[in-house]
Amino acid sequence: MIPIPPAPISNQALADLLCTIMVLCKGFDDRKQPIWAYLCIKPSMAQSFKQARERGGFDVSEYGTVLESGNGLEPPAEIKTKMERDYGMNHNFEAELLERVAALQAKASQSA
Repeated sequence: MIPIPPAPISNQALADLLCTIMVLCKGFDDRKQPIWAYLCIKPSMAQSFKQARERGGFDVSEYGTVLESGNGLEPPAEIKTKMERDYGMNHNFEAELLERVAALQAKASQSA
């Protein structure tokens, strides 16, 4: 028998295998009640998730794996702690990222 090598894997497929983006989604259900969900999204779904979020009114399970979800404006403290401990969730990631981007932009404008 002749061994057949596997087909090459694309960078996007490799990223989907190795990475996930975790987000805390907040919104409202069909009855207009507040809900939240922790969602893991494959990198290949990030753009479509962003577009769906901007449009509003979508099912989070269509974009990734729901790790935890519940009713209310915010997840309970014990769920937040569990997500940080078990999954490495950084609840301040977006704010920290925006701060770093702003600092880099300021540094770049000073250099120019």
